[in-house]
Amino acid sequence: MAADAPAAPHTEVEAALRALAIGRAPGPLAITYSDLHGLWGGISATLTEDGALTLTSREPGGPEVVHRRQLHRAEVAAVARLLLRQEAWAQRVPERPPVPDESRSTLTIRCAGAAVSIWEPHRDLARLGRLRRVRDCFLIFAGLQHQ
Repeated sequence: MAADAPAAPHTEVEAALRALAIGRAPGPLAITYSDLHGLWGGISATLTEDGALTLTSREPGGPEVVHRRQLHRAEVAAVARLLLRQEAWAQRVPERPPVPDESRSTLTIRCAGAAVSIWEPHRDLARLGRLRRVRDCFLIFAGLQHQ
């Protein structure tokens, strides 16, 4: 690779997560998990590098409820370590046309001009486990689920 060629987005995201995992702020960063669906509800959660967690939840047919919490540095580092273990920049489910009424759970990580996004069919979260762990981590840190 030429010295002036930009790094691949996943490389920049991985480097930012590694910095966050050891307590260093990597610059602007946003980690967003979402399985929010217009008909079935769900959650959308965003964590920024400074530890601000905003989680929006909605039951089917109900209003959106917003939960905000400031995470401690150790909690932010724990999220970063989880994402590193999950290799959260790597899409593992092969791309395919969506099935009618299928809902997708997504994880998007944005940092320093780079962004990666991965997804899994929501109905497969328990079986695949990868994005379910991220979702559960956000729910626990928002105080909406017990470990």
